[in-house]
Amino acid sequence: MDELVLIVAGMDCRSCEERIERSVGKLEGVRRVTADHATDRVIVVVDQASSEAAVRSGITAAGFEVKS
Repeated sequence: MDELVLIVAGMDCRSCEERIERSVGKLEGVRRVTADHATDRVIVVVDQASSEAAVRSGITAAGFEVKS
């Protein structure tokens, strides 16, 4: 398993965190998602079946911008 730590712009409340967690959590191979608007970080634990590109797309689909 791999851990991705991404900086995400636009999160400003728990509702934003939940939207990202739901969107990314549905992706195949994602084991855990934790979004934190206070630090602008999203931490995703994935297995080898999931790619970073898919995770980034899931965050974008939820309406947020991945900074790094």
